[in-house]
Amino acid sequence: MRCLRSAVPAALLASFLSVSLVALAQNPPPPPATPEQAAAAKAQQLEELTQVVEKQFGSELEIAEKQTDTGPRYLNPDKKKDRWKYFFTGDLDGDGVEDAVIVVRFKNPLGGQQEFNYKVVDPYYTFNGYGNPKVTVEFGTEDPRHHNMVLVIHGAGPEAWRAETPKMKFVIINLPFELLRVAHVTVKKKKISVIVGDDEDGSSASVYWDGKKYKWNESGGAK
Repeated sequence: MRCLRSAVPAALLASFLSVSLVALAQNPPPPPATPEQAAAAKAQQLEELTQVVEKQFGSELEIAEKQTDTGPRYLNPDKKKDRWKYFFTGDLDGDGVEDAVIVVRFKNPLGGQQEFNYKVVDPYYTFNGYGNPKVTVEFGTEDPRHHNMVLVIHGAGPEAWRAETPKMKFVIINLPFELLRVAHVTVKKKKISVIVGDDEDGSSASVYWDGKKYKWNESGGAK
């Protein structure tokens, strides 16, 4: 009986492997993308993202595809692969619908608020006691990162952040970051995504949606 029991799993395993090999032969995995294919896919993503951004925020801006040439290079002293990214998705307001975070260069974010129905916010300077974006938009104009602003699209319906009419739209100004990312955290038993800015000195801080507005947290998470 002991031999019979040990033989059955082996037979099943052999049968499984045989079927798997046949399936693999009939449906081989696609070959890895060539550099040309990868570049084409990246260009297509950028084009599609640009169309969404211009539709929702206007054409007086450009997606920050590359980091500014002036100023420090974030954590890249040995010139390894550039870690700069300009587009992220996550659930920032915890409603279960995917939202978008896009780094852009925007010279006059206040100009299109009424026409495109978005709101300019400044969580960083609000945290530091200056709450009016009409004033703080002029702060730090000598900083090469000044025009790096962050668009946030709160998604709506099955099309999420690509929806014709998103739930809400924001332009976040004056975020001091060298590298941006989105992290996933749990706040009051609710899973949300937060925008995290990493600076050249290794410090991190975050911007998160508290249910009513975006707030700055210097610890890199959410309160």
